[in-house]
Amino acid sequence: MVNRLRDLYSFSHADRNDVRLVNAGAGLQFVCIGTLPERRLMLESVYGFLTLKNGVPIGYVLASTLFASTEVAYNVFETFRSGEAARVFGRVLAMCRHLFGSESFSIDPYQLGYGNQEGLQSGAWWFYYKLGFRSKDPEVNRLVRNELAAMKRKPGHRTGPEILEQMASQYLYYEPGRIGGPLLGGMPLGNAGLRIGEFLAANYGADREKGIRACAAEAVKLLGVRSTARFTQDQRLWWKRWSPLVVLLSGVKRWSAANRRALVDVIKAKGGKSEIDFVQKFNRHKPLQRALLKLIRDS
Repeated sequence: MVNRLRDLYSFSHADRNDVRLVNAGAGLQFVCIGTLPERRLMLESVYGFLTLKNGVPIGYVLASTLFASTEVAYNVFETFRSGEAARVFGRVLAMCRHLFGSESFSIDPYQLGYGNQEGLQSGAWWFYYKLGFRSKDPEVNRLVRNELAAMKRKPGHRTGPEILEQMASQYLYYEPGRIGGPLLGGMPLGNAGLRIGEFLAANYGADREKGIRACAAEAVKLLGVRSTARFTQDQRLWWKRWSPLVVLLSGVKRWSAANRRALVDVIKAKGGKSEIDFVQKFNRHKPLQRALLKLIRDS
């Protein structure tokens, strides 16, 4: 990555205890690298992958997952772009589905070429479109129809850079496992952080740490935890970070005891050895998903 003048956050802050090698057949492998617990994101789980072909690094992938939806940033080093880029990307999606239970996928506008000259020149937007990714934006879809009609009238027609950048200004989605579920890229996840900040400021002023301690204590009572003394250091860290969110989630008091215990397991998994455990536990906790979606959408 250094030789290619590239870097990923999850590589810079890699957790040496959360690394696995994924074999995809025909000499294709992915080195799956997790992030240090203290560097993980509040909600999404982020993994970096180094792509190897017969042991040679040919590219890298960043996968961010929540609600069984994965946002993928896929890059093939320029040297290898005339090869099996589409096949390798197909194996990326299969790997994410296997590791994270992903039912839908999204591509960020920057990856498509929006504000990214390299992405425009590589034809990234049409690459994903031909593989089944689609926009949910009416204006983008109108431009696509116009371009497809132009290609039909004149074989060899190429989309101009200005139109291509307009088409790349919105997310593309692929939903092989479901239609209509939450999609990364379509959710304002930052609203959760805004709600937490507003709550702490309104109730504790500038003393944020006092607010965190109070929320941690309240979350203990709310979820029926006797003590966090047996938690690991990383699990206690994430108990503090998640506690304001737990306090803000609606309906937690009315959850069954089993669902409250399951939420404790979700939080502990965020500070556990592998974030894949967090993804799997979060995917199974439907009341938590509904409450978090309500918090995000109501903000």
